[in-house]
Amino acid sequence: MTRRIAIAIAGLAAALRLSAADAQQAQDRAGVTGFWETETSVALITGEIDKAAARLPPPPPGAPSGGPSPLERELPRHVKLWGRPPYNAQWEDTLRNAMRRPTPTDPTPITKTCSPEGFPAAMESPFPEGLFQVVVTGAETLLLFAHGEVRQIFTDGRMHPGSADLWPTPLGDSIGYWSGATLNIDTIARKAGPVASLPIPGVADLSEQAHFTERLRLIDADTLQNDLTIDDPQRFSHPWQITIRYKRVTDVDRLIPVECTENDRDEIVNGELTIVMP
Repeated sequence: MTRRIAIAIAGLAAALRLSAADAQQAQDRAGVTGFWETETSVALITGEIDKAAARLPPPPPGAPSGGPSPLERELPRHVKLWGRPPYNAQWEDTLRNAMRRPTPTDPTPITKTCSPEGFPAAMESPFPEGLFQVVVTGAETLLLFAHGEVRQIFTDGRMHPGSADLWPTPLGDSIGYWSGATLNIDTIARKAGPVASLPIPGVADLSEQAHFTERLRLIDADTLQNDLTIDDPQRFSHPWQITIRYKRVTDVDRLIPVECTENDRDEIVNGELTIVMP
């Protein structure tokens, strides 16, 4: 075998290995594509939250009749999901002073909103319209939401824009890279505001300096997990870590825009979330 032939064979073998690796990567990423919703949204639709509420002890005497709505019953789950942020001493004092202020005796009802939720709230929405779609292309991965929001996660090797072309937005600026079936995301320039889609007692808004990293990966064929880390140098003493899980949705083939008008598919009637069929 001549040296030229040996080099050609080696090159062909390397190309075949590269093609196999590319094919495996494409297969891994294909598993992440499709429609997903939070485990909380699944629990609302299937009535699991109602079943859990039925196992709770009865309200104390004198409590308002009717009981809390499903969304109000969801709040404790949200508190458990997000936990206590690692505020620095300055922000602990700020929150402590805020909690000393008098609060209304009647609880504020939780209502559904139809405005875009921003990031990271859109990634953990408990509402049925929290459904989102993952689309993978060669240069970016898109997360499409029913509110019309689109998270563009560039995976072509680019960096975040320079300061002249970067300003805070509700979704921030996201870049990332794939590692097998795991999408690693880095997000900055997120507009200051709430962290969650439901108000959480004792949790303040994030600053514009907040920095987010995510590991979006398959746990199994029908479960997607988001390991989210938030670092806010203005308010946190150390990074805050949260884990959010999603279930694959197989009975839809498109996103239905949320309008909250005559086409609203999930209305709140008498404090109860209902699914209105077309």
